[in-house]
Amino acid sequence: MKQLGGLDELFFAMERPNQCMHVAVLGIYDPSTAPAGRVRLRDIMAHIRERLDVSPVLRRRLVRVPFDLDRAYWVDEAEVDLEYHIRHIALPKPGDWRHLCIQVARLHSLVLDRSKPLWQIYVIEGIDNVEGVKPGSFAIYMKFHRGEVDGEASAKILRALHSLIAMPEHSHVLKKPFFADAVPTLVELYARSLSNAVPRVVRLWHAVSTAGVKLTSLASRALYKRVAGGTLGERLLDELAWPQHPVKTRFAGSVSSRRIVEGVGFEMAKVQRVRKWVSGVTTNDVFLATVGGAVRRYLQESGDPLSAGVAAAVPASHQDILPGSDQGNKLNQHRVPLHVEIESGLVRLRAIRQSAGETRQTADVIGHDLLRQLADELPTRITSAVVDSLLDDYLNIVVSTVRGPDVPLYLAGAQLNRFYPIGVVKNGVGLNITSFSYCGNLWATVVSCRKMMPDPEIFANCLRESFDSLVAEVDREELAKRGQAEPAAAPLRARKRRTPAAVAGQPAVPGPAPHHPVRARLSTKTAPFGNA
Repeated sequence: MKQLGGLDELFFAMERPNQCMHVAVLGIYDPSTAPAGRVRLRDIMAHIRERLDVSPVLRRRLVRVPFDLDRAYWVDEAEVDLEYHIRHIALPKPGDWRHLCIQVARLHSLVLDRSKPLWQIYVIEGIDNVEGVKPGSFAIYMKFHRGEVDGEASAKILRALHSLIAMPEHSHVLKKPFFADAVPTLVELYARSLSNAVPRVVRLWHAVSTAGVKLTSLASRALYKRVAGGTLGERLLDELAWPQHPVKTRFAGSVSSRRIVEGVGFEMAKVQRVRKWVSGVTTNDVFLATVGGAVRRYLQESGDPLSAGVAAAVPASHQDILPGSDQGNKLNQHRVPLHVEIESGLVRLRAIRQSAGETRQTADVIGHDLLRQLADELPTRITSAVVDSLLDDYLNIVVSTVRGPDVPLYLAGAQLNRFYPIGVVKNGVGLNITSFSYCGNLWATVVSCRKMMPDPEIFANCLRESFDSLVAEVDREELAKRGQAEPAAAPLRARKRRTPAAVAGQPAVPGPAPHHPVRARLSTKTAPFGNA
């Protein structure tokens, strides 16, 4: 039995009927790679049953403390009802991409049952008319609760659930016996809550003291930079990457219970080409610049104003999780401006690179675990109230990039061809764009509220146009650089030495051959003796 951390409990406290706090993935599989050329539901269930021990997330369920006197606990279940967790549905005809996105959006709007392990799988058939998908393929939608894992941890669990070969793996080695936890009684829960109260006060004092020291360090940096102009408060807000004036877009405010989901794919080779063209840029920076251009286009088409303060929360995970280890929310978020006021994609990318670098420096001063330490010791109700009150003015968009495997993955013999990560939206943060790299492609998924984005296909086109424009700018700069380099190389070709006979159309001019010492020496050695 293990108690939840502060951030884990926070995500459960923020869950409401209109904001489901779970992350998910959508994978599209080709069953023709399986040994039998097809994959049945029982094959998928057998594949998952063999891997229930790759992560404790698949077995444990939540046990609440009465009256929420303390944080809840995870209790491991001895038996997992796979017939409940794995479900089978089919799309109505024609079964195209739009129908698939609508169905996934409906599934993503359903709350997970907290009385059972917090994960579900939907096997979706009837996707024969999805463009670029081989007929007979199927999709799998799988979701986990956000209070249990973050995006990085869920991706690692999903990698562990797949295999590297098409042949189904069924282990014949006897597994270690699994011992389930006994459900704690009310007396035990009350006793644990009382024993945790005093140590938590001591740890809270230590966390607050640490936060005070780090904020003092930031204030000293702000005071040092004040010579450049501005008040101390303005410089301190700049150090904290906090907006001086509230910036709200159409993605602020309360979200409804209806979701939209849309997916876009980019060639990873083009992403890396843009990354290498601009020095010091990461893949996440390239994706941020693409999202910034898409948000700019979408706001312009919607008639909304463009503000320089539009920013995104960029999760930065600092953990190394191995299969079978315990996952949790060890997440730090950086606020990075999207620079939607800049029209040029490359100029926006360079501006994002500079802003992201300054934000990382501030995060290094504050520490990557400060938020987690405060959330662990502060009461969850206080943490939730602070987050809800400040989030609307702080950011309205979440953008993240998860690195995936570069080799094909298989589930029950079916090859995974596409992998779309699906994030969370909540009140104040109405747009989530997450990308996942897999086998030479970067798959991005847009999640939002239906009333905030009623036309997701238009935003998907904005993403494509923004990325194509960024690549086209790199092409133009590369051509311009080559054009400047060619005239400088021309004199080098003119200096090449040529004999008179090598010039076309000009006969060789008769005259004495030039003196060559090596040839003269060889002619002396090979001359006839009669000439001596």
